[in-house]
Amino acid sequence: MSFLLDEAVATEPLGDGRHRVQVTADWNTANQTPNGGYVLALLQHAVLLESAHPDALSISVTFFRPGLPGPAEIHVREVRKGRRVSTYDAVLVQGDKEVAHAVVSTHDWDAAGAVEHIPHTAPDVPRPEDCHDSSNLIPGGMFPILERYSYRAPEVFGWLQGKPSGVTEAICWIRAEDGRPVDALLAGAMVDAFPPVTAEIGHLASATIQLTVHYRRRPATTWALGHITTRHVIAGYHDEDVELWDEDGNLIAQSRQLAILA
Repeated sequence: MSFLLDEAVATEPLGDGRHRVQVTADWNTANQTPNGGYVLALLQHAVLLESAHPDALSISVTFFRPGLPGPAEIHVREVRKGRRVSTYDAVLVQGDKEVAHAVVSTHDWDAAGAVEHIPHTAPDVPRPEDCHDSSNLIPGGMFPILERYSYRAPEVFGWLQGKPSGVTEAICWIRAEDGRPVDALLAGAMVDAFPPVTAEIGHLASATIQLTVHYRRRPATTWALGHITTRHVIAGYHDEDVELWDEDGNLIAQSRQLAILA
């Protein structure tokens, strides 16, 4: 079965670490530009095609300018091939302009260590089928990114009821609308797929400047639970932290981004 995200990140290898891609508008945000998580997935996918290791461990993307739907290239460079962890950088280029730059660490989960210390567990919330279907409350055609996913929340977001809560924190289940199982590629896209919690203070349109994702295991889930928090909004810039958990309460990924409110 072909899934939308896989089609949207498909590459044509050109040799020497270069890949031709087609950036789609299907992941556009309220700013009418491709979602940062989708751009991250484009870069990560190209790197994994070049990587000496099979799994993404971390990715940090800096966005220079908004991407545009249309043809583009991704240029991947091996920085260091290590025994346990290798490092690559990748640049998304459209025309003669660099759009985004990523530094990606890869490894093999089958060769990872065994030491663990987990100080807190996943949020205690009902399962997706027992939560409110927030997708039905989002106006159709509002912007494409929200139509790529289904959302279930323990409580209806205040901003969706026209009553912003003033609390920049949310807990929400998410899955790909087409039922694609979660892996590191989808998890990286998902952490930036939640409506910004700054909507609870009246600001929905947000553009990512820098986004970092740490992957914590190979996922095996369809639904993922996101705990999204913005701690500070200063001079029009805001942070956003996301913890992403699987249906069994295992941590999949953690992310932090800095974004600017439009």
